[in-house]
Amino acid sequence: MKIANPLIKNILTHYKEISLLGKIHAVLDWDLNVNLPPKAVEGRSQQSEYLAKQITKLWLNKDFRKNIEKANVVTDLNLEERAIVRNLNYAGKYYFNVPPEIIAQKEKLTSQAFMLWKEAKQNNTFQTFLPVFKDLIAIDQLIAKHIGYKDNPYDVLLDQHEPGLTAATCQKVFDKIKPDLVKLVKNIQKSKTYSTKSELFDTNYHYSIPDQKKLGTLAMQKMGFDFQAGRVDVSPHPFTTTLDRSDIRITSAFSEIDFRSSFSAYMHETGHALYEQGINPQYAETPLEGGVSLGIHEALSRFWENMVGKNPHFLRFLMPVFQGFFPDQLYQTTEKELIRLFHIVQPSFIRIEADEVTYTLHIILRFEMENELLNGKIKPEDAPEIWRAKCKKYFGIVLPTDSEGILQDVHWAYGEFGYFPSYALGNLYGAQLWASMKKDIAVDEELANGRLTKIHAWLDDMMHQYGSLYLPHELLKKATHEDLNPDYFVDYLTEKYKKIYY
Repeated sequence: MKIANPLIKNILTHYKEISLLGKIHAVLDWDLNVNLPPKAVEGRSQQSEYLAKQITKLWLNKDFRKNIEKANVVTDLNLEERAIVRNLNYAGKYYFNVPPEIIAQKEKLTSQAFMLWKEAKQNNTFQTFLPVFKDLIAIDQLIAKHIGYKDNPYDVLLDQHEPGLTAATCQKVFDKIKPDLVKLVKNIQKSKTYSTKSELFDTNYHYSIPDQKKLGTLAMQKMGFDFQAGRVDVSPHPFTTTLDRSDIRITSAFSEIDFRSSFSAYMHETGHALYEQGINPQYAETPLEGGVSLGIHEALSRFWENMVGKNPHFLRFLMPVFQGFFPDQLYQTTEKELIRLFHIVQPSFIRIEADEVTYTLHIILRFEMENELLNGKIKPEDAPEIWRAKCKKYFGIVLPTDSEGILQDVHWAYGEFGYFPSYALGNLYGAQLWASMKKDIAVDEELANGRLTKIHAWLDDMMHQYGSLYLPHELLKKATHEDLNPDYFVDYLTEKYKKIYY
């Protein structure tokens, strides 16, 4: 990376402190999810609040802000220098508009909220989470007010996760793809070969968690994860976090009666990790480090989880691997049956276990909930019942517990309203990348032979290396030579599931 402008060099010297404190903060958050004992919540919330205050002070440094303002009018910056200034302006919207005491308050609140959410989910007691849930909604409403918005406070939160994204844009995209998804579900369910039953995944069978971990590790090795620059742990909800470019942490969760969910989680989270490990090392501790948006991050993680991990050619290759780990359970399973077991299309309670076809309906439900909550159209105390009603409407199923409903996801406990639409956007990005990659690589042949190196290299070359150099829509167009086109996602699903079910 060539930084020639002395003003940008000055800015980067100051920003390095922000970056380092952010990584220290990430260590605390990782520990909160993986190791923290229940009685340590208050102490951790104070530590997180203190760090947030220090990071905010660095952002509000008068000389730093003045230098950013000066950089905005410099006309001879190179590509990377312009991206640095753009990213600082984007991130600065939060720190320059939201009062420091509110930023610190939210940080403390989310540290407390995680443990309350965890307890509420374990015990199916939404009332345990309700008070802090109300506070989280209120503080995000306040943050949106301070940052400012034209039509909808929810737009501010969407923009924090995906630059430029609005509720109106989400609605337009969802309205376009929803009829096709509903039609596809109905066609699959009409198929003569359609079935949702499997005796392999019930209480009669047990899949050793140590063996599931070994299987997940094997998948990570084939994907090209650098174990010298990261590690794997267990948490209630799988996630990935970057403590440093050479320290990428992922976690998984496990079910003793079904190895598929942890296998998919390993591939999904490793997709996130490969993005971070593949970024140009010269971007470390600058505003170009890290993935450019959650939509692009989810595109890459769901690409690996679904387009690779559930690809029929790859599953045929994996068949003897699965049988080697779980011989007693899978010894009579055929390739055709294995592929079907990874492609059961069935309305379900849990988002992270949803099939590719119905998954986006889970996101639409959450999008509607968030939009209504942030606009005061839903009272927080009524949210579980409204969630149940939407679940009945979209999936035709009745939720037995709030733990399988409104409490299933950790995102709101993190204060991350506006995150969920990134998953749907990621599906669309991912399908477009898949179509573009197939023009350059004989993907089916590579997967049939269990080779993932070329796929990883293509993503490094087209996506990973750029970090936050380009905006999401610019990066997508650079890789695929097109603007976002939702038709790729519908076409991908239709073609894939037609071969399996029709």
